[in-house]
Amino acid sequence: MTTTIAKFAHLQIPLEDVVKATDNFHHDNIIGRGGLGHVYKGQLQRSGELITISALRLDRKHGGGVIEFWTEVSMLSDLRHPNIVSMVGFCDENHEKIIVTMYEAKNGSLKEHLSNPNLTWTQRLKICVGVARALSYLHYYQRRGYGVIHLNVNSSTILLDENWEPKLSGFKVSIKQSLNRMDQVFLSEPIGTIGYLDPEIEKTKGVTCKSDVYAFGVVLFEILCGRRAYIRNDANRLLAPLVMQHYENETLPDIIHPDLKNQISGYQISVRSLRTYSETAYSCLKEGRSHRPHMLSIANELEKALEKALKFQPPPPGKFGNNLEHLKIRLNDIKLATHNFSNAYKTSTSKWHTWYEAELNHFNKENPSFVERKSKSKQSNRQTLVVIKRFLSKDEELGEELFFTELEVLTSIKHHNIVTLIGFCVEGFEMVLVTEKFFNRNLSDYLGNVNDMYILTWEKRLKICIDIAQALIYLHNEMEDKKMIIHGNIKSHKFGIDENWVAKIEDFEFAVFLPPNQKDEAMCERARFKSKYYLDPEYVKTGKLNRESDVYSFGVVLLEILCGKYADDQIFLKKSEEGLVHVARGNFCNGTIKETIDPILKEETRKMSYISNRGANKDSLHTFLEVANQCVAKTKDQRPTMTVVLNELEKAFIFQVSLPSLCVYITIGFILA
Repeated sequence: MTTTIAKFAHLQIPLEDVVKATDNFHHDNIIGRGGLGHVYKGQLQRSGELITISALRLDRKHGGGVIEFWTEVSMLSDLRHPNIVSMVGFCDENHEKIIVTMYEAKNGSLKEHLSNPNLTWTQRLKICVGVARALSYLHYYQRRGYGVIHLNVNSSTILLDENWEPKLSGFKVSIKQSLNRMDQVFLSEPIGTIGYLDPEIEKTKGVTCKSDVYAFGVVLFEILCGRRAYIRNDANRLLAPLVMQHYENETLPDIIHPDLKNQISGYQISVRSLRTYSETAYSCLKEGRSHRPHMLSIANELEKALEKALKFQPPPPGKFGNNLEHLKIRLNDIKLATHNFSNAYKTSTSKWHTWYEAELNHFNKENPSFVERKSKSKQSNRQTLVVIKRFLSKDEELGEELFFTELEVLTSIKHHNIVTLIGFCVEGFEMVLVTEKFFNRNLSDYLGNVNDMYILTWEKRLKICIDIAQALIYLHNEMEDKKMIIHGNIKSHKFGIDENWVAKIEDFEFAVFLPPNQKDEAMCERARFKSKYYLDPEYVKTGKLNRESDVYSFGVVLLEILCGKYADDQIFLKKSEEGLVHVARGNFCNGTIKETIDPILKEETRKMSYISNRGANKDSLHTFLEVANQCVAKTKDQRPTMTVVLNELEKAFIFQVSLPSLCVYITIGFILA
């Protein structure tokens, strides 16, 4: 022991100074009570400077604590980290043993604030990140060739300074271990606090750095749920098994702190941040230490969650407030309708979404609810069918932005050629939009399929194009307050067709909402998320999205409708890696554009039936071809406005519908004569 004392001699503080600093350990200065004794606040003169200190005084009445005392002195004397308490010194005099650290608990311990409604989600994340960094430092960044296993991580040993910065304390049972053996079992008696104790300790009779990981995971869930890890005389005394059960049953939102749940439903918290956080916390508690991540990985994931929270821009005040209450649908109702998002109800999936079909039994402002979908062959009331669009993107902060963008657009517009929003849900980790069901599917479902393309007569194709053109004119020029929306992702997959063969634009998650008096273009760096065969080449170069970008993409769709195939069909890719547009441009310049036209339309033109309305009029085709070619011009200055496009499409339609009428009139006149 003499050798040990000599090693730390430079840290010794005279008892007289500590007594003076704490006013002779006056009870008014007690700021904490622990297993080793009371903690006092005081003012200590040190190197000519008056500093505020915390003094842990070992309780002499109960004896013991000597090993813990020297363990903490030994640990703190070597540690230097902004999220670990800073040691000032110690006193070992006249049977008094006192550890003196900087006073870094102006806001008490984390334990006192778990259910604090004023502790924001961002503040909670910053606390978690700070503790994770401290533990990473302990486990991996010791310059002396060893790491430290803390073994006492809990919400009581995490102190909060005046800026709510966490300071890890409580090193009385910590263990130093060689860096290359941090993952190996160190034989030990069960050490730790009830509720935070790694279950593997009992199985292996030892501890590793993963024991800290487990305890930290419990702390993460304490912060999320707003309750202690252990509550005596409670049916769910231990928090850890409770959260594991809820997480695995996908019901974790049920036990999230009520204030956090309210902030989620009030669009004040990033859902993606919350998801990243909960996944990280769950990984810390996994059975078997090998399945738990290291603290470096945990710190990185928590930093991502914090970054997502800081980047998250909540909607403007009032935008998604009580004025949209009538559109809110309970998550439980959506789960009931889809049998908890069962694959049986899934219709398609992508990187950011999964789509489901369900049946609305009843829906009104007061009581939105679902019933499960009937089989397609037995649907009695088609009007009740809806599409449920579930936003996924677990690892992409973009998913949240996409959801709120689409929600903002769909609640700001109303047009008969734009999909109708029925309701939405932001609850727990879920973000869901509910829209009308298109009973004649999407335009993309017809392209490339000869049998389906026979259904799309030339007249129907023209009507679809006119419908979409009308919707784009509304978005570009006719919204209230002179606002403007650029869809930004026009392609054949985005055009739904209802039971009356009316076409509507859907999927507005990539839209750009421009306020009045703003230049009619916006910087947008989302080109990597869209199909290159529909992308405006100027947008690809400049990153600037404008109305002409929509015109270009719409021009590609016009060509698809004309050809009856996708823009990236192998027929076109064999001729050019740029697909349909490049091939069509070349054919147009060479006067061979007719080679690109859907053979079905050529067949209709040859038949020229007076009874069928499928015959494609040559003037109609020519007018259509001209405007489609103009839309896909390489520069925006060469492209027409959507108003001009609509005029030309209507002209093509008039050419088309006027011919059968004229022929019927001549035929009837001949018979009468």
